[in-house]
Amino acid sequence: MTEAPTHVTHLPPRPTVHRAADRDAVADSPVKVDVRNLSFYYGPKRALEGITLQAQTNRVTAFIGPSGCGKSTFLRTLNRMNDIIPGTRVEGSALVDGKDIYAANVDVVELRRRVGMVFQKSNPFPKSIFENVAYGLRINRLVTARADVAERVEESLRSAALWDEVKDRLHDSALA
Repeated sequence: MTEAPTHVTHLPPRPTVHRAADRDAVADSPVKVDVRNLSFYYGPKRALEGITLQAQTNRVTAFIGPSGCGKSTFLRTLNRMNDIIPGTRVEGSALVDGKDIYAANVDVVELRRRVGMVFQKSNPFPKSIFENVAYGLRINRLVTARADVAERVEESLRSAALWDEVKDRLHDSALA
């Protein structure tokens, strides 16, 4: 088994990312994410300025920088999680698989299925442990029968090495 090559991109306090040297080094790998001159605003406050980045398919890219420099804000622009914050706006372009993710006809739910985020801290819904795990199965219509949902929830929790810890508390709040 071979590991995917890893690239680390450091974001300065005002994130501007240019990776021309990296692009030359991995020219054989197709571009998955192509961001050009992207700026992001919370109302009048510019949080990101002129970010340009190409991330290749099957390669790992890491964003490292101090707290508050815009790492999470930038990642949230790639799955449009910032859309739910009133008064925000994006300038520039962001393409995933060659498609403009800010085009008027983009199905944002479908985009978020393809461009997911894993948060540093857990961020469960205010539901039971069982319902939090079952949510993805239901919203994506992967199971319909109640018995199938229960089976898949157990399978998922076992795969995440959490089953033994939560099996007796499945109907307790996930927030606890």
